[in-house]
This record gives sequence, structure tokens and C-alpha cells, in this order.
Amino acid sequence: MTRPPADVTIVSVGRLHDDAEGEHADVLTRATIALDLRRHFRDPHVRADLRQLTAHDQAVRDTVLDTPGVRQLLAATAQQIEGYLAGPTAAPLTVVTQCAGGRHRAAATAMALRAVVAGDAEEAATYGLADTAEAFTGRSLTVDLVHRDLDKAVVDRPLAAPLHHTQPTDL
Repeated sequence: MTRPPADVTIVSVGRLHDDAEGEHADVLTRATIALDLRRHFRDPHVRADLRQLTAHDQAVRDTVLDTPGVRQLLAATAQQIEGYLAGPTAAPLTVVTQCAGGRHRAAATAMALRAVVAGDAEEAATYGLADTAEAFTGRSLTVDLVHRDLDKAVVDRPLAAPLHHTQPTDL
């Protein structure tokens, strides 16, 4: 007996693996919501001590979730998901988180978003998102999490300079 599709499927991908084959090779063309984390958020890959690690490691999750703006982006994405779920059509949603290699930013944010949308306030609290998960508590949504590229080898690529954010001056 096949199980019905999940209400929400969250897929993390590394764009440097877009030549991947399999069920999730074309996931970006099917995405309801796609988050591109490549240019706006800190890349753990640039740190030698994190490069070989993945989102399964606490140090990577902490680095990603402590990046300014990430928690706000995930909270806003959760609100977007709520909007789609409130719509008149009960179609399954696919949310794609994407970064360069798929081992750090995309995977860590996908894990956090899954905890939120599944209404798991305890797990969401480990990401600093317990309040955001409360809106989903008791909804009994089926939420699948897929990491298309998390277990692939580290991509050998030139290291970009870290982004420097400037603060607006007081007027």
C-alpha cells in the first residue's frame, strides 16, 4: 500500500549538484517555494574547520542559524506555508532550500523548517524557532524532509570572500 503524498515536502539541494539524477533532480521546477541562500547568508564552507562537516553537526547548524536574517527568513517562510495551506486547494507543497554544495546552509535550514512545520516546538526550540512552530502545533501535517546532496563529497571550489554587511548611518 502506498502512502499518500506529504502535506509539505522540504528538499535541500546544492546548486553545484544540479546535474544530479533521480527523483529530486528537477525539484526546483516543481517547487512551490524556493529559498536561495547562496548570496545572502554566511557560508560555513569558507571555514576550514566546518568544510568537511555537514548539517548533522551542531557546529554547522549553530553557524547557519546564528547568521543574521536566517531565523527571520525561516519564520517568513513558515508564514508563506501557512498561506498556501489556508488556500482553497489542498495540493501538496514542495519547499526547496538551496545553497552551493547542499551540505551546510540548505540542509540546516531545511531541518529547522521541518521542525517548525511539523509543529515540533521542542525540536524547533533547538533552532531558536519555538514560537514559530506554535502555529503548526496540533495540525498533524505530514512533513517529509529530503536532503538531495547532503551526503555528497565536498565540492572543490574557490572560496569567496565573506560578505560584509554595512549598517545604515544615523540620519
